[in-house]
Amino acid sequence: MAKKIHKTKKTPLLKNVGFYFVLLYAILTLGMIVQIFTVNVIPMKYAMIVCVILLLLLLGMYYLQLGKKVNKVNKVLGKILIVILAVFLGVGNWYLFKTGSAFSRMTGDDTQTSVVSVVVMKENKAESIKDLKNSKFGLTKTGTQDIMEKGLADIKKDAGQEITTVDYKSYKTIADDLYDGKIDAIIMDEATRSLFEDNHSKFDLETRIVKSYKYKTSTKDISKNVDVTSEPFNVYITGIDTYGTISTVSRSDVNMIATVNPKTHQVLLTSIPRDYYVPQPCQGGQTDKLTHTGIFGVDCTVETVENYFGIDINYYVRVNFSSVENIVDALGGINVDSPIAFNALGYSFSAGTNSLNGKEALAFSRERYSLGGGDRDRGKNQMRVITGIINKAISPSIITNYTSILDAVSGSFQTNMSNSEMTSLIKMQINDMSGWDIEQISVNGTGNASAWSPANGFNSWVMEPNVNTVKRAVEVIKKVENGEDVKALAQQVMEENTADE
Repeated sequence: MAKKIHKTKKTPLLKNVGFYFVLLYAILTLGMIVQIFTVNVIPMKYAMIVCVILLLLLLGMYYLQLGKKVNKVNKVLGKILIVILAVFLGVGNWYLFKTGSAFSRMTGDDTQTSVVSVVVMKENKAESIKDLKNSKFGLTKTGTQDIMEKGLADIKKDAGQEITTVDYKSYKTIADDLYDGKIDAIIMDEATRSLFEDNHSKFDLETRIVKSYKYKTSTKDISKNVDVTSEPFNVYITGIDTYGTISTVSRSDVNMIATVNPKTHQVLLTSIPRDYYVPQPCQGGQTDKLTHTGIFGVDCTVETVENYFGIDINYYVRVNFSSVENIVDALGGINVDSPIAFNALGYSFSAGTNSLNGKEALAFSRERYSLGGGDRDRGKNQMRVITGIINKAISPSIITNYTSILDAVSGSFQTNMSNSEMTSLIKMQINDMSGWDIEQISVNGTGNASAWSPANGFNSWVMEPNVNTVKRAVEVIKKVENGEDVKALAQQVMEENTADE
């Protein structure tokens, strides 16, 4: 009698649990591959190796779950392995997503924020613009004229009628008249607030804002693009004197040129005093403090420095007080060398190496009154802080704080360097992992307590540039661009400048 042949019943694919494990793993794998090439921070040779490994693992998981000759025990082990690998893939996808988002926020914002405020004395009873409709408003149009015009139009709209305005050319006079009751309110571009504080140190405490109006405007594209992995380039680092939103327009209190040669791995930081008295295209060629260029926008600051130094600035980076604190804390602190011991803003710094957190680094870089060279020494300390940040940022230890660093950096500085240029630099660094030689120089000048300041509208303390120190700085910049080692020359220039102080 013939025996019956029993055929094994096949489980339909869609009813096979292993199929869904493989499907999930395939989605995560393909997502990782797409993100690797989209975010583009991993060098191609490493990216290809990772992709091959991911695809081989996917094939292995497919075989373990859907292969015909795999027993039940191995299928269970395969499911466990898929879960473990899926967790790693999920974390990897999340890290890549965070990286891409961070770069987009750093490089994708081509706007700046201007704020126009209506300011009254503290004791003024007005709670709204309507309460001030019959008042006398003082205003000065130093700064961005179109922003002040927008603010004035919105104030009239809120008042429901035309308002009485008095034009001023001097911040001292307009503030004095507010204090003396000759005007009831000031219509103020917040970028100029510090100019009011120059003559009334308690201006913030003795006045209050009735209403503020925010305006976002597009910045002009002033980048001069190069291949940042093979050609030297200059980055202007400008620090604005505010906390909070990095796009806010304000005075430029940190002014530094970073000259980068990617082939020699050499970086030269050149500090420029904030009160440097230089011709400014945004003020019709009038000479004023460099810090006042920030009121007109970063493009004014960059153009002013380009014209005076006779060099090209390829890119800029804007930072503010919040930037320093956030970045240093995210890095887990930095080490900074100080040539002297001094106290600043409640902190004590010793001669030698100091380990600083965010608030300490900010205090270290802001202090000038307890330093013999004043603003010149402050500029040197700012370069020391930036050097500390760079050295920590290129060290392997940042991996442990990677996401917090991304969060801090993405919201703490603004640059016109493109996303692809930034990722190219990162890939270059990952490829060779070599260190960078960071040198520092500064330019010098002579104090003048009674020079005319067009932005202030009165005579102010400025620093008249020492043209010879500017020429020496340009000489060192050119040598870095040409691939020459400037370590000894930079030290010599710093010693020359110290002797001139």
